[in-house]
Amino acid sequence: MLKNLSGKTAIVTGSSRGIGAGIAIDLARRGANIIVNYTSLRGLIAGGEVIKEIKAAGSKAVLAQANVALLSDLEKLVEAALTLSESEKIDIVIHNAATGDDCYMEDMTEEFYEAQTDVNLKAPIFLTQLTLPHIARGGRIVLVSSVSARMGMPQQTVYAGTKAALEGIAKVWAMELGKKYSITVNCVSPGPVATDMWTECEPDVIAGFQPIINSTPAAARVGEISDIVPVVSFLCSEESRWVTGSTISASGGMNFI
Repeated sequence: MLKNLSGKTAIVTGSSRGIGAGIAIDLARRGANIIVNYTSLRGLIAGGEVIKEIKAAGSKAVLAQANVALLSDLEKLVEAALTLSESEKIDIVIHNAATGDDCYMEDMTEEFYEAQTDVNLKAPIFLTQLTLPHIARGGRIVLVSSVSARMGMPQQTVYAGTKAALEGIAKVWAMELGKKYSITVNCVSPGPVATDMWTECEPDVIAGFQPIINSTPAAARVGEISDIVPVVSFLCSEESRWVTGSTISASGGMNFI
């Protein structure tokens, strides 16, 4: 694999499992050094395996415990990245961590709302703010959205709202931060992907998606991690230098943007 990210330092939130783990490993194979983020004991164990794969690829990594909903823990991610970085700069930030529990509008509570918005929306905003004083020229910020932002699926009031917000934020940051910090900011929008987050969805949510999955233009299936990762890696590379403020659909055509 082309080592087109050699010497770069990347923070990938939610990177102990699922899409985040795939992103972390692929960036490492391209030469980047990675901060792998986990929260739970389950994540600690899985994150240890991710670290092994990163080191096997010849890159460096730090496994950092951080609840991204807490600003004090976000500071830990930035500090770990600066310690790992050869240039004392942060080159890449991938906002992947998310929670996607489902809830009908009639059952909505403030606690449910805050649990999702803290992870899906507050965390990307404040981690970016903490990163900016240390971001490298030519840096990359990538936010992971979802087709749910545009599809009106039942039970996804908060999840869809936060993911739609990330797509708007990518445009705002591209304008507000782009020239000032010499960075690009983009969003990737996957459809359902075969991770534990998908398999642990409520059965009626999966059933509601099935007709859409069956009619997906590229293939009648849910996505694989390997379908999403190269798109994110491209947006982290020099080859994507003229792409900013964009949302790229990585959904097999489930949703056109």
